[in-house]
Amino acid sequence: MPGDLARKVGISLSPGGPIARAMRGFEARPGQLRMALAWADALESPRVLVAEAATGIGKTLAYLVPAILSGRKTIVSTGTRTLQQQLMENDIPLVRDVLQYPFSCAILKGRGNYLCLRRWKRFRSEPQFEFAREAGYFHAMQAFAETSRTGDVSECVGVPEDARVWAEVNARSEMCDPSACGDTERCHLAAARRRAADADLVVVNHHLFFADLALRERLGPARGGEEGRFGEVLPRVDAVVFDEAHGVEETASVFFGVTVSLGRARELVRDVKRSAARAGGAWDRLLPMTERFRVVAESAFDAVGDGDARFPLPAPSPGTPFGEKSAALLRAGEELALSLSDGVPRGEGRPGAPGADPGPDRDPLLRRVRSFLDDLGSVLSTDSASAVAWAERRGASVSLHRTPVEVSPVLSGALWGEPIPFLLTSATLSVSGDLTYFRERVGLAQVDAREIIVDNEFDFEGRALFYVPGGLPDPSDPAFPAAAAEETREILSCSGGGALVLCTSYRTLSALTEALRGTLPYTLYVQGDAPRAHLLRAFREGEDTVLIGTGTFWEGVDVPGASLRCVVIDKLPFASPSDPVTSARIRALRDRGADPFMEYQLPEAVLSLRQGVGRLLRRGDDYGVVALLDRRVSTRGYGELFRANLPPARWTDDRTEVAAFFRRFHGGPESDGKGEKE
Repeated sequence: MPGDLARKVGISLSPGGPIARAMRGFEARPGQLRMALAWADALESPRVLVAEAATGIGKTLAYLVPAILSGRKTIVSTGTRTLQQQLMENDIPLVRDVLQYPFSCAILKGRGNYLCLRRWKRFRSEPQFEFAREAGYFHAMQAFAETSRTGDVSECVGVPEDARVWAEVNARSEMCDPSACGDTERCHLAAARRRAADADLVVVNHHLFFADLALRERLGPARGGEEGRFGEVLPRVDAVVFDEAHGVEETASVFFGVTVSLGRARELVRDVKRSAARAGGAWDRLLPMTERFRVVAESAFDAVGDGDARFPLPAPSPGTPFGEKSAALLRAGEELALSLSDGVPRGEGRPGAPGADPGPDRDPLLRRVRSFLDDLGSVLSTDSASAVAWAERRGASVSLHRTPVEVSPVLSGALWGEPIPFLLTSATLSVSGDLTYFRERVGLAQVDAREIIVDNEFDFEGRALFYVPGGLPDPSDPAFPAAAAEETREILSCSGGGALVLCTSYRTLSALTEALRGTLPYTLYVQGDAPRAHLLRAFREGEDTVLIGTGTFWEGVDVPGASLRCVVIDKLPFASPSDPVTSARIRALRDRGADPFMEYQLPEAVLSLRQGVGRLLRRGDDYGVVALLDRRVSTRGYGELFRANLPPARWTDDRTEVAAFFRRFHGGPESDGKGEKE
């Protein structure tokens, strides 16, 4: 009956309820109960709930308890695979034990996270490692393949889940052909999907959710519910939770866009050559055109332009270098596809040779060529009014992209029309207590959604300090990087390490790293030195270490305790107006007569800064300093908006107060704030 779910939720999360009795140190939190009751009401309505819940509120319990007690089959979509694992290994088992309420749960990841038994068998007979240093992984992979019940590569002890060799044996869609597979009954991916179909609670991440949604949109209503041969298809559910919902817009933009890379072309060439070698001469006539495809691809991707990072893709106009070379790449790809389709008979190969039959190879390879050509053609023919074409160069890696300028119309039509309850929650959704900006960006402007904001319950005034050094140059000044590095060194001498240094660009990250590496009496970890998970683990376990990162390290970093007692932020996180996607969105707003700075750039920067600051206090006994090295927060008119959207802590421009703060909480170095002993 209406209200019955709210009653059950209220009992479960009350001061004397089952959770309080079962969890040592549990403190009933008014904000947690408010959010849980609001979600219970949305589940019974059903309707959309947008809930900002500050760090420390306990939002995971606030959405899990109502969802489970409602009896609705629910998808919980998280920002990262790490959060997926945390839910499955910690939060969900806790709720199951405490509530004593019967429910089943399953985790589902993207195809690339599962071992393909057919591909493993081939790899086992002919191990080929793109990087020689990974050859030592073979025995661990073999033991995993022979014993794993799930095929989830993250469970393979001794082999990082981001190891390149997994691409040789995982269940990627373009390599999967069920009609030619003898292991369909034991397929790990199929088993994971069956578990998800049967479960009451399914934990996915945003990448998988929006990959599936984009697939459904491409297939259309006639095939949208099929277990398609390509892509990921999630089970139909009765409710959806988006945790870390601030990432929904960008993730959706990726999957409703298109990406094609030089690495993808090279990998395709490599695999055609491998199949030709196995075929023992039958595929030899493919080799010249395969090599031509490689040469033309490298030439075309090289023609997109110079420099690193993201930049606009040149128009593929006839007569221009990129236009001519991209057209040549399309022709070379068509020739390769035609030869694969018509020129290589199925089953042709060297009689009696191991693996000689190229039958299992031809169709997957042909699909991959066709997919590459389709994606390349889509990028080259993009409509600039609704999407932006851009390129990214990272060293030798080059990729081309097409991204929707606005994803809100897509989400409005594809998602929010479903007659089921949705919860979108994060610690950072509002600007000045208003959720309008977020709702507009994700297509909820015209949806009858309920809103709730649950404020922070931490003692920021007593346990945190904001420091803005007044003597630094403006971030646009060429002298800023060197000055920022020296100021960071002095701040770290006050904190005694235990710091996360967040940069707004790789350029600043490089400058700070160059200036600080080898000059600090603390262990320094830098983004790119090792996989992100490894860096965070080492940082968490070392109390006086320093971690420098950008991008992904602004969010999803949960390091409670003294290991993270200082957050240094180089400057206000305005997206660069030269970034092609940002530029296209600014242009679209300006064309509508809107003010891009006030309606897009400033709100985005405010939310990003709130994310970075949110790394500091993760539990009630945490303490620390946020050092923002950008004086614009104090000198520009818009700085007031940034300050008003941060927790209510004291602000100072005096480094001696930073040193005194750390002496009070940490017993840190007796510093005078200038890096010298008193």
